[in-house]
Amino acid sequence: MTPWWRGHFDATWYDLHAQLFPPERSRQEVAAMLELLGLPLGARVLDVPCGWGRHAVPLAEAGLRAVGADLSRDLLERALAAARDAGVAAPLARADIAALPFAVASFDAVVEVSTGLGLFDDDDREIAALAELARVTKPGGQLLLETVHRDDIARNFARRDGWRSPDGTRVGIRRRFDPLRGVAAERWRWRAPDGRQGASEHRLRVYTAGEALGLLRAAGYEPVEVLGDWDGRAFDHESPRLIVRAVR
Repeated sequence: MTPWWRGHFDATWYDLHAQLFPPERSRQEVAAMLELLGLPLGARVLDVPCGWGRHAVPLAEAGLRAVGADLSRDLLERALAAARDAGVAAPLARADIAALPFAVASFDAVVEVSTGLGLFDDDDREIAALAELARVTKPGGQLLLETVHRDDIARNFARRDGWRSPDGTRVGIRRRFDPLRGVAAERWRWRAPDGRQGASEHRLRVYTAGEALGLLRAAGYEPVEVLGDWDGRAFDHESPRLIVRAVR
C-alpha cells in the first residue's frame, strides 16, 4: 500500500497549515536553531523535510549554505518562490527522507522539524530513515530534531477540535489515539468562505523522549541536549515540544 504521507502534503495542506505558522514564528525558531547549533558562516545545512521553506530560507539569509529536501512538489514550488522573493540561494531536492540524493558526509548539520519523525509504521524503518540522515552528516556534525512527544499527546488529548483560519476557513478535527501502538490519528474537515470543502486523514507514530533518544542512538547519533521548546526551557512531561540536539 502507498504510505499516506506520499500524497498528503499538497497545495490544500499548505493552504490550511501555512496560516498557522506566520513568518515571525519561523524566524524565532531559526534564531533558536542558530544559537543551538553554533555553526560558522558558510556551513552547509540540510533542512528535511523542508516544506515550503519556512526554515531553509531564513537559514540561508543568516549566511548558511542551506539545502532543502521534501517529497511534495507543491511545497517545493512554494519554497522555491520564497527563496526567490528573499533573494537567497537555497537549492532544493525532491526526495524521500529515507533515500536522500546526497553524498556521504555532505552536511555540517541536519535540521528535521515537525513532520519527519513518526511517519513510518515500525521502529526499524524509523531507524533506517534516521540513519539516512546520519549518512549525509559529517562525522562530528549535528542533527537538530524537533517533534511532538507521547507524554504531551496523552496529557492533552482531545477527541474533537476546530478553529477558523485567518482567511475564514472553518476547520474541524476528530482525533484517535492508540496507546498500545503509540499512534495518533486525525481526520480534518474544512470549508472555505467560497464554499469549497474537503477532508483528509493522517497518522503519526508518537514516541516518548526516551524512545526518541534510543532511535537516534541506533541510527548513529549521540544526543547531547534535550529541550522542551524553542525558548530553551528544560524538557519535562508537560513540554509542548521535544527538541534534541545530537552529534554524529
